[in-house]
Amino acid sequence: ILDGFLFVLGPDGKIMYISETASTYLGLSQVELTGNSIYEYIHPIDHEEMANVLTVPLPTYCTNNSEYEVDRSFFIRMKCVLAKRNAGLTASGFKVIHCSGYLKIKQFNLDTISCYGSTNNLNSTENCYQNIGLLAYGYSLPNSSITEIRLYSNMFMFRAGQDLKLLFLDSRVAQITGYEPQDLVDRSLYHYVHTQDLMALRWAHQVLLTKGQVTTRYYRFLAKNGGWIWMQSYATLVHNNRSSRPEVIVSVNYALSDVEAKHLKLSIDQIENSPSDYIRLAQTLA
Repeated sequence: ILDGFLFVLGPDGKIMYISETASTYLGLSQVELTGNSIYEYIHPIDHEEMANVLTVPLPTYCTNNSEYEVDRSFFIRMKCVLAKRNAGLTASGFKVIHCSGYLKIKQFNLDTISCYGSTNNLNSTENCYQNIGLLAYGYSLPNSSITEIRLYSNMFMFRAGQDLKLLFLDSRVAQITGYEPQDLVDRSLYHYVHTQDLMALRWAHQVLLTKGQVTTRYYRFLAKNGGWIWMQSYATLVHNNRSSRPEVIVSVNYALSDVEAKHLKLSIDQIENSPSDYIRLAQTLA
């Protein structure tokens, strides 16, 4: 079960519904939150992002459906009034919440209705798209004691600099990826991620540096002997206790698959020093 709460927002950000479990993670009651604007409870810097989430996107293709849904996944910092020992990782009274859900959109013909939203000309017919509301689930990320999480056989932990240069990895990484910890130290995490997943990792990296915590999307970590492992990471920016400045990134990483496509060599690190391996790599990258 995810650690979080369900909520529904109107087009203007009004909280139409929020489950009682919000009080467990934020210390704010269902009664207090319902009917008020979400903007009252999120970090001012995140207001623009929240507005973008609620903005009606134009469809990229013509649809005959009068209603459709648009997936939404985002991280916002929400006000948290829990006692420090129960709040988990907070900064200036705000806690990072990962929200995942969808925006409900209704389509109208401009001949029949004047509406709120955006217009577009599809197949010579002007349409109007109205945001009905956002349905999402918000859940908290692992708390500040992330280093005390019990690690199972499909998990490993690493510490990295703010540039994702790896500083330390626990020994489980060898069982999962084939690399010994010393093989990866002083190398960038980006070096071991499938090229098609680099932009998603970069987005997660930027969220982490801005907000302090992030859950990555699924990505492919290149295995030592070829192919990749699907993974997901839960990362926290750890601050120096004396200076309160961000110091290192601590990440718990979950292997979601066994090694796939073992025959593919996508990195120079995946090949042995034989001519045939170099030829196969060149053919793969061509």
